Amino acid sequence: MTTPHRGALGAFLDSGATYWSAMLLVGVLNLGFNVIAAQHLGPVAYGDLAAVLALINLFLVAIGAVTRTVTAIVARLEDLAVSAWLLRSGSVWMTLIGTAAVILVGSLARPVAALLHLDDPAWVWIAAVALVPGHTGAITTGILQGLRLFRQSGGVNLAGAAVKFGALLLLLHAGLGVTGGALASLAEVTIIWGGAYLVLIPLLRRLHPRRLDLAADYRELLALPVALTVARMLFFNLDILMARHYLSAQDAGLFAALGVTGRIIAYGTGALPPVIYPYLVRYRADHSLMAKYLGLALAATALCGGGVIAVFYLAPNVIVGALFGAAFAQIAPFVGWYGVAFLLYALTYVLLHYLLAEETWWVWVYALGGGMLEAAALVVFHAGIAQFTEVVTACFALIFVITAAHAAVYVLRPPKRSLQAVPA
Repeated sequence: MTTPHRGALGAFLDSGATYWSAMLLVGVLNLGFNVIAAQHLGPVAYGDLAAVLALINLFLVAIGAVTRTVTAIVARLEDLAVSAWLLRSGSVWMTLIGTAAVILVGSLARPVAALLHLDDPAWVWIAAVALVPGHTGAITTGILQGLRLFRQSGGVNLAGAAVKFGALLLLLHAGLGVTGGALASLAEVTIIWGGAYLVLIPLLRRLHPRRLDLAADYRELLALPVALTVARMLFFNLDILMARHYLSAQDAGLFAALGVTGRIIAYGTGALPPVIYPYLVRYRADHSLMAKYLGLALAATALCGGGVIAVFYLAPNVIVGALFGAAFAQIAPFVGWYGVAFLLYALTYVLLHYLLAEETWWVWVYALGGGMLEAAALVVFHAGIAQFTEVVTACFALIFVITAAHAAVYVLRPPKRSLQAVPA
């Protein structure tokens, strides 16, 4: 007979494998998107596009706090009536908030463009428009992941990545350049939101919604995911934006391409934290099961990322030449190094999800402290691509060591928990 413990672990492994497979394909399409854009545009224009895409990611990662909150609530309750209420009321409010955010960000388009040395403020407007489907999609994605519908969630993300890739080819062929790349990314956000909505409507539309008092009952869940979001927002985008500000246009474009190579690891392992999180929340009081979830996620991340880094170190010139061409040969000595930085980032992101499930407010310290440390270090040390790479690697190494030590305390000596495990 299958025990609840084994059943929970088996479901986790099945969800992880399914979602990871889909997101690996998403990563391949994202890599292809950046490679084609870099080859077509050249270092300078690709640096512009990378800055615009970093802005879009910055806005969408901030919305990720809503996704994690909804995921945690739905995972704990597994109540479709509550999910229906979140979908109906949340979608309306988030659309209104997103529209207001577009107006606010758009009004700052010129100073933002000047800060990042972008020639066209319209690119900032395109990034801002992504806030509308992004805000609404935060609700739908959170419900899908909270209900552990990872096959559907992976399919929606794959459809969005495919549309973005195809739109880039068409818009570059039409001569739109940086604008075309930004519009292609906006199309992806819209497809992901709409696809998730279409998946959920048949499941939830006939249910009578059951309202929750979120502020009273889920105060911790409303606050803690913001810290996780701040961490990803800063760690994943800060170096690209600061390179665009401090480095020459040529070097900023080269560094953006270097960032793509490092983010191959993030593409390959990024599916694991969203999969692990609802399971950690649901089975939070089962210490041994949580430890297994964490160990499996860390091992898979290290194995996948380590393999990529080995290739980077063995054949850096081949990798850079095949991906970007001779115009980007200058970054070859740094690809292995930058790969190490993003393996540390990927491992840290898994650990932060674990700490978030433990409801420790130290996640805020790691998010803000790590981001402020990286920003301050780059303000002081920004002489070129090599120094940017050194700073990013050192900061990720430090935050990884600290979060790993904190997670080890929970694994070896678990604290008292405020919630009991939900029966499997």
